Amino acid sequence: MRLVKRALIVCLGLIISFIGLIVYNIPLGGSEESAVAVDWYGWIYFGWGVFGCFGLGPFVILYGVFHGLSSESKLKKET
Repeated sequence: MRLVKRALIVCLGLIISFIGLIVYNIPLGGSEESAVAVDWYGWIYFGWGVFGCFGLGPFVILYGVFHGLSSESKLKKET
């Protein structure tokens, strides 16, 4: 059961990284109408994309690989 939890966490991390990569590739601007608002939202998407793709996604993947949801062996030893 622990292996299934780890696999689900790793898959979640891959999905977060992939979504971050998509958001990271949204263009920063391009239309002449309300250029300030478009650029501002473009930078927000860029920042969240970088955070998701290179920060949160790999963190969740590494968490799933090395730790899992809980350390079941420690819980079994205590009871």
